[in-house]
Amino acid sequence: MTDNAIKDPSKLRLAVAGILSKNHHTFFDEGNVGELFDTLKQANLIVGHNVLRFDYKVLQPYLHQNIVKELGEKTFDIMHELDKLTGCWISLDDLCKKNVGLKKTVGGIEIPRMWREKQFQKVKDYLLNDLRMTEAVYNHGKTIGRFMYTHKEYGKVMGEKVVSVRW
Repeated sequence: MTDNAIKDPSKLRLAVAGILSKNHHTFFDEGNVGELFDTLKQANLIVGHNVLRFDYKVLQPYLHQNIVKELGEKTFDIMHELDKLTGCWISLDDLCKKNVGLKKTVGGIEIPRMWREKQFQKVKDYLLNDLRMTEAVYNHGKTIGRFMYTHKEYGKVMGEKVVSVRW
């Protein structure tokens, strides 16, 4: 992964995307991005973590429509919502470890390398775990209404905090 890709997710290629709905998952790749987009357009609510700043930007080069314009109003981005309340970006892994007892299977930065090495099933397993983590965090916010998280400023840990949510 180049520095440009890290700074601009639209420079990345899609390896695999996934949707989890009612405990059923579906994976999509470059060959069926249109089907992914059509599925997302039909959804009543799209829940993701950093989907506005990352996932949608990765998908945008594959689409003729502006994905944020098309899907933004029905997208609930957990990271974006928590950023508005806390002033900091909180990782999905941190939220899960501290609140729902789940964790990432590998670091996300490893995924492009794993894909290049044709470890396709491991990447899909990672993605499915992320989908389940996102669902668990969203449901925790709806039912419990608060999260413990590690507060960081410019990457430096400043301590643990709690934030209340209403979604």
